[in-house]
Formats: sequence, structure tokens, C-alpha cells
Amino acid sequence: MKIKLLLCVAALSISCASFAESVTSSKGAELKPFNNVRVSVQRMLRSNEGRYFLNLNAGVWNPHGTLYDLVENKSINLKGLQKGDQLNLTSVASESNDADNTVYQLIGTLNANTGNMNALLLKNKETFGQSIQFQPSVNIADKPAFIFKFYGLDNSTQASGKILQRVDVINKTTNKMVQSLTGFNAFSNSMGYMDINFDGYYDVILSDVSSGLKVEDKHFIYWMYNPKTQQFQRSPQLDKIVGFPSLHGEKQQIDFGNGQLYQVENGLLKKINYQ
Repeated sequence: MKIKLLLCVAALSISCASFAESVTSSKGAELKPFNNVRVSVQRMLRSNEGRYFLNLNAGVWNPHGTLYDLVENKSINLKGLQKGDQLNLTSVASESNDADNTVYQLIGTLNANTGNMNALLLKNKETFGQSIQFQPSVNIADKPAFIFKFYGLDNSTQASGKILQRVDVINKTTNKMVQSLTGFNAFSNSMGYMDINFDGYYDVILSDVSSGLKVEDKHFIYWMYNPKTQQFQRSPQLDKIVGFPSLHGEKQQIDFGNGQLYQVENGLLKKINYQ
């Protein structure tokens, strides 16, 4: 199943710093702060006993995800509601071959900081379900927590009326700036934040709108987090791939669409040839 992701949601654990002041670009232009950039976070969670894998987009107006049962080899599409840290998701489509068309409900409490989730999986509105404890698929003890500040320029050629040119990365604990991401022209309304190479650290994805590109062209800019340097660095290899990355964390694969399927091995991409 292909997991469809949208760069149009706000994250639980990642926030955008507001009330930022204008800054000057390397070319001398005055960049104004953008305070309404939405950050989309995809979480990849694994149940403690290893049976279930959950791709989850939460902290949004329409929380959704896919639950994989690795024992029965089936997947369940889920969407629903969220109130605070409480999630209530119901199956909307499934690749299950169950003849009785089982309806699943996943109710849980998500800790936005640790990524841990205590959940209950119900079938056909049963009273007592299966208790599942989820944790990040790759548990990193020292995973950094960041706040982002966004800056750019007005641009009438863009549908949003502006263009993103700088992202400041702020340590959420110390409130000190870690890094400024620059040297790009990107869509100004949203930013993706997900673990592209499955190393446990989230990476930054921006929609490239330079050289006349539009969001619909699906060209993206990738800033990969390097835990050794504690910095984000551009990935020329990923930048060249056209298509939005649908992550299959349970298989350590990335599907960019149009037959572009990659296996991640030791942090490196290896293209899989379709038979």
C-alpha cells in the first residue's frame, strides 16, 4: 500500500517560533518572518512485542495513518479525531481479506515528546480490545527537540504570494540557534519533518519552487540531520529525485512514485528494480 502524506499539517512535538524579527539574507535582502508555516510530522511506531507497525500523522485536524499487522501480513488505513493527546481512529479502507469486513478502531494516548503511545485496538466495536504499547521504531535517547523560525520574501508569482528562503533551527531546551538553513526557494506554507533514512532522527523536507517550479511538480529539497555533527546537511542525491517520498518504515523503503522505489541500507539508498 502506498502511504499518502500531505505537507499541510501542524506537528505535536515540533513548533514554529512566532514573533520573529526580520533578518538580512546573504545577498543583502531583508527577509520577513513567516509565522504561519505548518510543520508536518510523520511518526513511525512499532509495538513493543514487534507485531504491529504504525505510520501516524497526528496533531492535525484529520489525524490518519496506516497500521501494519506483520504477523497476519495485512494493513489497515485509519483516520479519525484527536483531542489533546487523545486519538480515536477508525478503519476506512483495508487490504485485509477478511470476509466479514472487520471494522477496526484504534484508541490511544500519544506522548508527543517521547513518541510513545498506549493504545487499544478494537474490532467491530467490541467492548474489550487488544492493548498495544507503541514506541518509536528507532528509539534515540538523545533525539533533539527543535523549534523552527521561517523567513522569506513576498513573491507574486507564487500561489501563496510569498517564498520561503531561510529556516532557523532553534534548540527547544536552550532556546539557542543551532543552524540556519539557506540557499533555496521553497513553498512558504509548509515544511515536512520525517525520518527519511530511518536512522531515528527527523529530517527537513521543503517543496522546491525555484526556476519556475511549482508545488505540483513534486521537486523537493532535503536537509538530512547528521547526529555526529548535530547539523542538517543538504542531500544532492535526494534533491534529484522527483516525487514525494512515501515512507514504508516496516520495510525500510521509500516510494517516490512512478516506479521509483528505494531500499535504505545503512543509511544509503539502493534503487529496487520492479519485476
